Amino acid sequence: MKRLALGLSVLALAAGCGSDGPAVDPAVRAATFRWDTTVREQDKQWIIEAIDQARPEARQLIDEVDGKVIIGTYAEPGAPHVGMMRPRPDGDYQVVFNLAYLNGERKIDRPTVVLHELGHVVDQAVVPTDLRDQLAAELPHSGACLTTDTGDCTSPIERFADTFAKWALRGAVSAVGSGYSVASPTSLESWGTPLAGLAIELEVAARKAAH
Repeated sequence: MKRLALGLSVLALAAGCGSDGPAVDPAVRAATFRWDTTVREQDKQWIIEAIDQARPEARQLIDEVDGKVIIGTYAEPGAPHVGMMRPRPDGDYQVVFNLAYLNGERKIDRPTVVLHELGHVVDQAVVPTDLRDQLAAELPHSGACLTTDTGDCTSPIERFADTFAKWALRGAVSAVGSGYSVASPTSLESWGTPLAGLAIELEVAARKAAH
């Protein structure tokens, strides 16, 4: 996640991203987050606490894909990013958080940062691209486009992840938020209804596959 007015970054292998369907490998569903050697126990704790703040529907979507996520940390004062998500060639996702900010002046933004980056994983792993673009398009226009990656100029990928975090936290985000200045929908509940439906669809598909 980028610092202040700078947006969050997805270092994607290919433009567009998004998933073509809701199928999830049973082995992935059965697995959970992996933690690389950069993560200290005290940092692992607040990352888990941030994830635990997600509403049940959002948490279910995260649980569908957490087996593909490797979490790491780094400390880079002055860097433009507070967190990043990088797709890996093996199909997994590397999510990293900048402790220079998240253990400092941006502690308040920990839940938003964590859920934004996991929103990118959910997007790429299980959300159909047309649904992602539809949800991004539903966000109101603010009339502001100060840079190429803020306000109305923000890409659908970032607009989705920004609002996924807001929806997951039921709107309980700081004034800085993710730094994109993306306008919130009139109703986060209505905006997230298709995602709640997707969570149910994935659960039903998994149960059918188990029989």
